[in-house]
Amino acid sequence: MKKDIVSFIKSLKTNKKLETFDEASTKQAVVLRLLSFLGWDIFNVDEVYPDYTVNSYSASYALRSRNANKILIEVKRVHEKLDNYQKPLLSFAAQEKVDISVLTNGINWWFYLTQSAGSSQDKWFYSADLLKQNEDAVVPNLMDLLGMNKVANGQAFKAAQALNRNKNQKMAADVIPEAWNKLVSQPNMILVELLRESTEKICGCKVESKPVERFLEKHLDRWIITNRPVAGLGPPPKVIEIPSPEKKGAAKWPARSRKKSTRKPESYADKEIKSFTFNGKTNPVRYWEDLLTNLCDYFAAIHSKDFEKVLWISGEDKTYFTRYSDQLRIPEKIKGMDIYVETKLSPDEIVKTSRSLLTEFGYETSDLKITTR
Repeated sequence: MKKDIVSFIKSLKTNKKLETFDEASTKQAVVLRLLSFLGWDIFNVDEVYPDYTVNSYSASYALRSRNANKILIEVKRVHEKLDNYQKPLLSFAAQEKVDISVLTNGINWWFYLTQSAGSSQDKWFYSADLLKQNEDAVVPNLMDLLGMNKVANGQAFKAAQALNRNKNQKMAADVIPEAWNKLVSQPNMILVELLRESTEKICGCKVESKPVERFLEKHLDRWIITNRPVAGLGPPPKVIEIPSPEKKGAAKWPARSRKKSTRKPESYADKEIKSFTFNGKTNPVRYWEDLLTNLCDYFAAIHSKDFEKVLWISGEDKTYFTRYSDQLRIPEKIKGMDIYVETKLSPDEIVKTSRSLLTEFGYETSDLKITTR
């Protein structure tokens, strides 16, 4: 089974016709073939029930065992953005009391524990990207979650619960820096008393609370953690765009060369921004974060279909873009998107992130000019 699935996923990565698939083609050429490799009899409606509909709700497939629905799968065409289809699927799955539901466009597979409390993001527990991820990392989870025998004997549900626990632990670990910052930045008598006791043991003299509080406040900047873990949780993972086949006789434009510069980049640490010029237009701004948010809004408007690839722009141990505002210190929602950008950044970080945006969408960093006071 594993060998067949690995071979199938590798074939998808080289399939030039993949990007032309509509919803029906995605179901037939991708989803049903994968289910077949996972042990399902795709011609038996007692196992794979197509267009499963109850009242006004429907799902592309219901995976069944012993006359009971075990998993609902909703399929969209290749590269279709999946965000807007989460709530209808989860509502239907909850109505049918199905434990696991899956949303896919053939390439991205999002898995949910339907009976979990909270929003669709809370119910989500695992994502797979068949084009981006290594087959050895994806296939074992697909087998555990969608393998016919494991679904039938309940092992798939146990695997889903285990992945959900891992997701929650990772989320909790990512929040530790924020919890630490709150602990040291707010009045904390336990910390004050510990420092008073330690001081007394060293010098033999009792110290009052006020000097200790002033000391903690004075050195607060040294203890605040500014680098946040890079979030790798939550749908959607990065969608990989498959390049279109070149038209016969079309001119081939040379790729822009990017020479590595050995010059130390200019620092904007002690400067105030006045304006920035991009794409032939000069934009006056008051604050550094306006540079980043204006560029984000611009690229979101003209690159709406693939804007979500900004989710993979990050600094060293720091998240810059995310779908979860609570993962950022001062989030700003990007217009027309369910994506937030961090604005609690230094001027140099803002400039670096802005240049990363340009590079991501095919521009040179020199296309951005910044004027300071």
